[in-house]
Order: sequence, then C-alpha cells, then structure tokens
Amino acid sequence: MDKGKPVVDYKTCMACGICIQACPFSCLDLVKADIDKYKKAYPGLVDNQRCTSCGLCDKACPVSAITLV
Repeated sequence: MDKGKPVVDYKTCMACGICIQACPFSCLDLVKADIDKYKKAYPGLVDNQRCTSCGLCDKACPVSAITLV
C-alpha cells in the first residue's frame, strides 16, 4: 500500500474531478483556490482522517498531478 496523503500540483491539475470520483472514501472534494483565473476550484484533501493513502486518486489522475507525500 502507498504511504502519504495526496498533494495536488495545481500547475498541472486540470480540475477535471476524476480523482474525486476515484476516492472510495470521499476524502477529496473541490476546494476554492484562486490560483488560476480560469479555474476557480481544485481538488483537495478535505478528510484527512478517512484517507487511507490507497493511491487510487494518484492512479486515476490523467495528467499525474497528484502525488502521495
């Protein structure tokens, strides 16, 4: 099993939400982050306690914007 919690690289992230759908424990959700003028919300870890570090979000990301740290 992978170790660490998901961290999103916002420069690479397309804000597609695939990682949110891939999480079996609903630990990820869109959070407000005015990082980009076109994308106003990005995925982020919203439930650290339920995250099991399974890595499914990382594997599901089509642009490899998530790493477990």
